Amino acid sequence: MGSDPFGLVLPLGLALPGDGPLWLEEVVRRQGGVATVRQLRRGGVRDAERLRKVRAGEWVRVTPAVVLLGEGAPSRWQVAMAAVLHAGGRAVVTGLTALELAGVSNIRYASEVHVLVSRECGARSSGRLLFERTKRLPEPLPIRLPPTAPYARAVADACRRLADGARARATVLAAVQHRLCGVGELRREAAYGRGPAAVRMRTIVDEVASGVGSLPEAELRVLVRAAGLPEPLWNPRVYRADGRFLCSPDALWEDEGVVVEVDSVAYHDSDAQQVHTAERGRAMRAAGLTVVSVLPRQIRDDGPGVALLVRDTLRAARQRAPAHLGLWVRGTE
Repeated sequence: MGSDPFGLVLPLGLALPGDGPLWLEEVVRRQGGVATVRQLRRGGVRDAERLRKVRAGEWVRVTPAVVLLGEGAPSRWQVAMAAVLHAGGRAVVTGLTALELAGVSNIRYASEVHVLVSRECGARSSGRLLFERTKRLPEPLPIRLPPTAPYARAVADACRRLADGARARATVLAAVQHRLCGVGELRREAAYGRGPAAVRMRTIVDEVASGVGSLPEAELRVLVRAAGLPEPLWNPRVYRADGRFLCSPDALWEDEGVVVEVDSVAYHDSDAQQVHTAERGRAMRAAGLTVVSVLPRQIRDDGPGVALLVRDTLRAARQRAPAHLGLWVRGTE
């Protein structure tokens, strides 16, 4: 494809002068075991030798222009590195691929490797490689191999391709929870988009900005707003009158002293976590808060029932003398 992007793939050391086997050995080391056909030639490997090694299974052809100098299937990292090398120029990994390589958990990755390329790039998508052309090609993150788009851009590119709103929410939340990017960066990226996917991402970013910290909490917020209930505080920090920390509930209606906790099995499946959750509930009730516990599946499968339960609990709390006086609230975690 294009010229070898040495400035991108070799940022961790001095430039490598000259050609030859030693030069190629260092290039391959820095690129995680893969090299372009052009690099192999520059390192003294003839095309006939390369083809013989590939046919013998000693090397693996990852793309038409990139070879893994070793046996066995290439790793996802090596496929991503090969894809960027194949495209040449200023190509960068983006979307779910960028988050996968960053180690983000709690999201479902895509099967293809997603790479942003310039409008002029001749690389074509095929099989597990997705080359997306853009007129707004970002500068890659520093000291990151393979070259990677800023994570807010990667999230935006991922969300734009996801038809499932729940997966888009999970992607945004996971990136923020792993501290790859902040709400401000995501807002700026979302502002560039057009169409329903961009509107959806802006809505999700607003949810994150409100303080929600998980997919079930985001779904609860959608339910609360759709039911016309007053907006609670999401994940606030609640303190006792003497300044000791009490709790950080999922949702808190401060005036009524009502808390909603989303008891997700995914986060409370060990004995220790269950004991901690029970003790936390007792502490909140002892401090005068009314605690309502719901499961994620209740929010998804019986939204009207959950909304009615919260509405009735708020109404009952307003009709009795407040028991949570002396507590004070500060921000979100």
